[in-house]
Amino acid sequence: MYERYKKENAEIGERVREMRNKKKLTQEELAEQTGISNSQQVSNIERGLSGMSIETLKAVCKALDVDADYLIFGISPKNADTVLSKYIKEMSSEQIANLLEMVKAYAKTCGININE
Repeated sequence: MYERYKKENAEIGERVREMRNKKKLTQEELAEQTGISNSQQVSNIERGLSGMSIETLKAVCKALDVDADYLIFGISPKNADTVLSKYIKEMSSEQIANLLEMVKAYAKTCGININE
């Protein structure tokens, strides 16, 4: 069980680092904005050596302007199009057409019908 938490902390930490870098914040600046004790603690979070309390997670989300869903699970409604676009850029026209058909079929099973 400990190994699972260690892996999850590492994944969350990678996403914190990614978003911090996108915001062009240093670890020190993130620590100051979130009330994290110091930049070493931010480093420990980013490397998956430390987890975060709910209070700290909320502060990090606010400072980085990111959904908790993204930090925890790696995807959120805000960034879904960005994640998908990375894959789509690598696809041929035929692959994109097939993907669209799969998305339409999945949406239909979710009760989403869009008239084109």
